[in-house]
Amino acid sequence: MLRPMGLDLTFEFSESGGKAGPSAAQPPAVTQVRLRREWIRYQDSEGKDVILDFARRRLIEVDEAARTYVDESLYPIVGFRHMELPNRDHIHSVITAGGGDASDFAPIMTEHHLSVLDPERKRTIDGVKPTGLGGRLRSVFSKPARSDITVESTQGHTVFSIAEGRRLFAYSEGGKSVEPDIARRFVQFLRYRFYGHPLILERLASEGSIPREIRQDACHPQGMPYSTVTLRLKAVDAVPETVMSLDGYRRVMTPRESPEIDSALERVTLGEVPNPEEVMARRMAEAEESAEAGRRLEMVLTLFELSLETGDKLPGFGEAIQRDPDVQVRRLVDALTRQPNNEAEARAQAATYVELREPAGRKAHVLGTFEATTRRLLRELDEARALLLKAIEGNPFLAGAYKDLGDLYLGGYEARLAWLCWEAARRLAPELSLVNDIRAWEERLATEHPEYF
Repeated sequence: MLRPMGLDLTFEFSESGGKAGPSAAQPPAVTQVRLRREWIRYQDSEGKDVILDFARRRLIEVDEAARTYVDESLYPIVGFRHMELPNRDHIHSVITAGGGDASDFAPIMTEHHLSVLDPERKRTIDGVKPTGLGGRLRSVFSKPARSDITVESTQGHTVFSIAEGRRLFAYSEGGKSVEPDIARRFVQFLRYRFYGHPLILERLASEGSIPREIRQDACHPQGMPYSTVTLRLKAVDAVPETVMSLDGYRRVMTPRESPEIDSALERVTLGEVPNPEEVMARRMAEAEESAEAGRRLEMVLTLFELSLETGDKLPGFGEAIQRDPDVQVRRLVDALTRQPNNEAEARAQAATYVELREPAGRKAHVLGTFEATTRRLLRELDEARALLLKAIEGNPFLAGAYKDLGDLYLGGYEARLAWLCWEAARRLAPELSLVNDIRAWEERLATEHPEYF
């Protein structure tokens, strides 16, 4: 039985245009790509050593010098690109309405620069155009419909262009024949590292080979400037298939521009999480203490905190607070159960939460998670974020707050930070009902964009 083999590829990589300017070119550099059936390893645009672990659907960044690694979800990459597609379409429509040149934001260019296909548009791609007199005659008489992406065989290269003649991608014909799984992994490397139109990448994957040269119009999905990337294959080494291992490395978190959340995420992600039974015992003791002291609102918020920490729902809790005669508890229940129908009602609800902060006592941070929901309805996103961060400061193990904070970050297109918050929520309370929509979102991404996995 033949042992499965992987490939180590060495490329000469060059880029012109981009941040250096339209006429500038960076000197060629050597880059290596390791292709395995369950993972890929390469250097990203910032020179970071990246591993795409498809078995676990994780993005890993390795610091060889420090012997550390960052381990995050793969979903934020495709999640951001999926969300950005309609955003770019909106930009295109605005520029077009204003009479400007919207060609860089044309839908097909957006698909190319984000490497995400809009299925509603039903894009088409040519077969390779026939060569020779007989082939040209057949082409003239058959008059095939024009595709969105044209394909030509020119000087030993397969060239892909849009109808307006702008080249998107080209690769040399022939190349190194490889097994289908490895060909697919190579195309995934291109998709993650350099993007590219999905129909073009699908065509390349079907060739079952790694071209000697690739030339691509490239653009970082978070914006301009554009550049032209050229990859020239210099060496191909067949190696035994290996399991990706990080033994001897220490996991760390990437510092971000949100120091207020960094320490909490690091504590939850890398440290031990509280034992649910111990949390239950502690919160029940606190609730009893608050009740005996006559602090009814604080007691109720303590039991809500338990639910937001562990996902546990106390039997009869909802019915009990509905019957509680305490005035402050009644105001809280009314605010929680009455869905605002307009801005005035939402502002009145927010005002109620503000007025309840003092009687909430040491559980005001729990009350803040409810107020944050109302602030989001009012589009007061900075206020909502501040309230959730304050809640996590009061209790760094509040799973519900991490879930809501992740939603806010995703709305601001901070996808990687959103998934870190969501993963914190799932690690703390895997049974929390709020995390079900995270799973559903991931399942949708995997279903609509299987090429990323």
